[in-house]
Amino acid sequence: MSAPAAREAEESGHGVRIARVAGIPVYLAPSWFLIAVVIIAVVAGPVLTTRPLFGIGVGVLQALLLLVCVLAHEAAHAVTARAFGMPVLRIVANVWGGHTSMEAVRSTPGRMAAVAAAGPLANAALALLAYAVAPVVTGDLTHRLVEGMVIINGSLAVLNLLPGMPLDGGQVVECLVWKATGDRNKGAVVAGWCGRVVTVLVVLWFFVRPVALGQGIGFGSIWVLVIASVLWAGASESVRRGTALGKLGRLRVQDVAERAVVVAPDSTVGMALDHPDIVLTTDERGVPCLVFGAMDLALHHDLDRQAPVSAAVFRVPDANVVDAGPQDGVEVVVAAMQQTGSGTVVLTSGGRAWGVTSVDRINAAAERN
Repeated sequence: MSAPAAREAEESGHGVRIARVAGIPVYLAPSWFLIAVVIIAVVAGPVLTTRPLFGIGVGVLQALLLLVCVLAHEAAHAVTARAFGMPVLRIVANVWGGHTSMEAVRSTPGRMAAVAAAGPLANAALALLAYAVAPVVTGDLTHRLVEGMVIINGSLAVLNLLPGMPLDGGQVVECLVWKATGDRNKGAVVAGWCGRVVTVLVVLWFFVRPVALGQGIGFGSIWVLVIASVLWAGASESVRRGTALGKLGRLRVQDVAERAVVVAPDSTVGMALDHPDIVLTTDERGVPCLVFGAMDLALHHDLDRQAPVSAAVFRVPDANVVDAGPQDGVEVVVAAMQQTGSGTVVLTSGGRAWGVTSVDRINAAAERN
């Protein structure tokens, strides 16, 4: 597959590209149509028997209005991130609103907090603008749309400013803790727990309280529970991610490495099997990226001990040959694994290979830590 075709296939997985904002592709995910149907049903329901076409038409316009407001929110994130030099990959609108994919290079607590706050602030500005022009708007349909502009943008601003992950306000909390402690992972854990508290309060106020007052359970109550489940999942993922990365941050490469020795490609399998360290050999370029595949000896009991070691090796990607000393943190090793999808890394220092590590060893060390 050619490079352009590969990129096109990869991007098509995000949905239909509908626009570009400052050169950033904007996608409409198939799941967005679900929320559009829900909005149309809610808006058209009260007048479906008397003015069905009007109700459906207003519902469609309100769904499109929500899409515009969500995209304005995400565009504010994207433009702010790009202003700080962060590459922005795409904006996607989906059933839960939308998200902006970016690479947080050269990020600081202040910059990330500004990126997070930009979305809700954009919605707040649009809500205030619509509120200001509402008194001079004439016509039933126009008035409904302006009113919808106030409600939708105001709701998006307030909801996203709640101080808990996965909301924008939660990202601001993460950045504040990050700034105060110097530990972004601790910020993720705190913001995640704040998100859990926010979720419980939302359920208590919008579901438990109405039920306790005898108001019954309607579509709105069910939707509150759906949103709450998404918020809880996002908050829990923030706690899990922050905890896991915090453990990784305390690990040194020496905690996860196994000693390795580099031998000539024509060395024998028997020598590699008998050697106490992991055996590496070099490829045609002289790069020590070929790992003898005999860590599990049971897999190689039928190997000819006189065969060259190069006949029983597997190649790790070039990016998985990592320059890291024993006292370095494991983050660079984990980054290589994430980049390539390969769970084995050859460790070098000063151009000489000295060890090998794997995703299993890193996970085991993190669990012990």
